Amino acid sequence: MPRAVKVVAVGSQSYLGAILQFFVTQLANKTSDWLNHMRFLVVPLGSHPVAKHLGALDNRYSSSFLDGAWRDLFSRSEPPQTDQLDVAGRISQYISGASVTHQLPIAEAMLTCKHRTREEDSYQKFIPFIGVVKVGLIESGSSPTGDQEEGVGVNLAVPSTSPPSHGSPTGMIKEAATPPSSPSMGSVLTAQGSPSMSHGVDAIGLQVDYWLASLAEKRREGERRDTGCKNTLKSAFRSLQVSRLPGGGSSDPQAQVSTMAMTVVTKEKNKKVPTIFLGKKPKEKDVDSKSQVIEGISRLICSAKQHQTFLKVSIDGVEWNDVKFFQLAAQWPTHVKYLPVGLFGYNKTPS
Repeated sequence: MPRAVKVVAVGSQSYLGAILQFFVTQLANKTSDWLNHMRFLVVPLGSHPVAKHLGALDNRYSSSFLDGAWRDLFSRSEPPQTDQLDVAGRISQYISGASVTHQLPIAEAMLTCKHRTREEDSYQKFIPFIGVVKVGLIESGSSPTGDQEEGVGVNLAVPSTSPPSHGSPTGMIKEAATPPSSPSMGSVLTAQGSPSMSHGVDAIGLQVDYWLASLAEKRREGERRDTGCKNTLKSAFRSLQVSRLPGGGSSDPQAQVSTMAMTVVTKEKNKKVPTIFLGKKPKEKDVDSKSQVIEGISRLICSAKQHQTFLKVSIDGVEWNDVKFFQLAAQWPTHVKYLPVGLFGYNKTPS
């Protein structure tokens, strides 16, 4: 077998996402042995969740591209007078020293978007991703649909003041149901939402349906059908983020988990407190935030609760506007299920 060609990807998370799009498209009609002919070397510029994940697996990679000096250098508006970091030297060492291939699982996002010119028609877009999906809100009809760099932050990324709690959320509706087929198989939902909600709101009413994989299926790759239960979460969300990056708790860095993790911050209203004065309405205490992490998700569908609200969805740093609803699946449907990336080596596990 010929030696794998090393492809250096120097850029942001959105740039790596563009490379991923071509990777899955061009190799979809190729045989599986083509997947062994390339290895991508990720050199991050700016915020980069995938690089952060790789740094947790490889200390040498972390010291090369995730230290404070590297971040400060590429966050400046003006180029430095001298290259004190020896950027070319770090990249050259990465090229020569990356001897381990780590397989990053590829997930699938299906967006159902409002058509740019036709009022009633909509179209679907299938996007591979390996990092993070975030949800925001835009006014109805205020922006054209399309991908933009993540220059504008997602509206609902409000930091939580409460510690995250793992497990199933309270108030969740559980049904013994089979999840829909892969997004690419053409599942359809009715779009919901409200144009009255402005761009600057701090929360949005969403309905999130998701399916949890059984324990036996969490580590079994290649399955397109899940047997877990359907769960529904309806709330006012301050933020919603779904990650395909495997968690860092596994003792085996090469062990692949075929599920996603969702982090949500919901807006919680405290109970009304009656006043002692007659004729006055009860007052509500300050609004609190509740944060929770839900792991082991194999499939997810998200839509706004009110009619005609269009969401803003960021997928691996690329922003998509006028989204009626979207569906996520933990695995890309073709045989191209992993992106091979290069590492110096895995961290040694403590004995």
